Amino acid sequence: MRSILRAMFAIAVAMLAIGFQPTTASAQSVSTFLGGSGTTSTTQQSWTTAGNWNTATVPTGTAVWAQINSSTSPILRILYTSASLGSGTSLTVGAISFLPTLAVSSGSTYEIQNNSSGTKGTLKFYGIDTTIDGTARRIILDNQTSLSDVNFTQTLAGQDFELYSSGAINVAAGTQLTLTPLIRDGSGSGTVTKIGRGVLSLAGSSTSSTYAGGFSLEGGIVQWAASGVSGTNPFGSGPLTLRSGTLRSTTTTGKSINSNVVLDGSVTLGSTDPSFNGNITVNSSSGSLATTIASNSIVTIAGGSTAWNQSTSGTGSLTLAGSGQVRFTSLSTLAHTGSTVVQAGTLNLQGNMTSASAVSVFNAATLLGTGTISGATSILSGGTFSPGAQGGATGVFTFGSGGLSLAGQSLMEVAGVTRGTQYDGVDISGPLGYGGSLLLQFSGTLADNTALELFKGFSSQSGLFSSITVAGSYTGSLTESSGVWTGVFGAQTMTFTNSTGNILIVPEPAAIGLVAGVGVVATVAGLRRRRTTTRLASRKRAVEV
Repeated sequence: MRSILRAMFAIAVAMLAIGFQPTTASAQSVSTFLGGSGTTSTTQQSWTTAGNWNTATVPTGTAVWAQINSSTSPILRILYTSASLGSGTSLTVGAISFLPTLAVSSGSTYEIQNNSSGTKGTLKFYGIDTTIDGTARRIILDNQTSLSDVNFTQTLAGQDFELYSSGAINVAAGTQLTLTPLIRDGSGSGTVTKIGRGVLSLAGSSTSSTYAGGFSLEGGIVQWAASGVSGTNPFGSGPLTLRSGTLRSTTTTGKSINSNVVLDGSVTLGSTDPSFNGNITVNSSSGSLATTIASNSIVTIAGGSTAWNQSTSGTGSLTLAGSGQVRFTSLSTLAHTGSTVVQAGTLNLQGNMTSASAVSVFNAATLLGTGTISGATSILSGGTFSPGAQGGATGVFTFGSGGLSLAGQSLMEVAGVTRGTQYDGVDISGPLGYGGSLLLQFSGTLADNTALELFKGFSSQSGLFSSITVAGSYTGSLTESSGVWTGVFGAQTMTFTNSTGNILIVPEPAAIGLVAGVGVVATVAGLRRRRTTTRLASRKRAVEV
């Protein structure tokens, strides 16, 4: 006896063609229906043969149930061999009265399979609920070669996805698919692609997805709850490819990525929504993970900050946008050969940018840090450049042979006389182009005859700042004449010289004259006292004689 029961799509057509009477019938476990309407190769394969049903009665009627029973793991398979069902022929789940609910009991399998060699079809559920009971069940994604899109329009929580082949998860706009735990791998090399405008929430916080083919974000929102500690990677062991969409935390708590990252499009990290604005850290795992910039990519830091510990490579360009901050740490070596554009937000560079490609900082964007840039760097009008970190953390930013061109605002902080640790500095081995404004923020006054090396090492210099302003312990501005900027602050004179890039603080000349004048008066008074004393002594001796 065969344990597998096969039913062709013609089962539904045959049932629609027969005048049904309300009844219940069960197919014999030996029956495999390969035909319909009485046309079969053998009577044992016919839907209309009474002997193929329990009670020896062909099911008829408009409210009929066809029950497929077997003692061991029954399989109901609707199998058709044509790539096209023909005009006017369809199987609609939910509209046929004999099948308002499809229940698959434990140990059983329900399959709809297309055996044709042509294009495979799509199974869709319209206007009905798809329910998985409260007990955790596995959803197995498998068709051996490639998986059609898996579409979800409801929240599905607490389920286990088991991946046997690569495919896409399509979450419709305005809906959310929640996976807890994460995705298990049944084949070893499956790839998951997220498409659709909805939210895919990877809610597992203590487990890790095990598939190795990688995760690709190509639309909508992906959010995850794992903290990012070792062993809790929701994106599997393969690369995380970011092409389109938003990647964010499920909460306000920071999250970490422990995957090789591929930037290949326009993606948003973080969120302006207060509920999902946790900071993101892209980990390096002691340098073993890296970021590939595969195309002209745009990364928008929507809110908070993103710490990028990975090094970069590839031929693509990188554009940073959004109101947040991305910090390439000292673990990062940026070696992609395309340009880097800071279109908005803040680039905090602590690592090294080794390629000779250009770096541009646009209006309302900021470049800060203590890193190194080899290529030509331009701070455009409206952009801001600040060595160290704004808010009191001073440091030295280094530019290579590509040089530095300033046309926006340069902000440098001074808290003492030690370069790098107490005041900001800029090292340049290439040309320096002055321009825009310079703001010097002082916290404390400096002693007379103090020199500060703001800009150092440049091969040539050109241009002029439009203004130099000082704030804090000194308040005011400097005026320029022949490349030398001068300002008087109390008893001190401050100068900045274009050719040297240095600030010099000396006593104010009028104060020197005042001190000198006081000395002359004191000398004259002393001479007068000595002369008077001498005359009195001479008179006294004359009287005594």
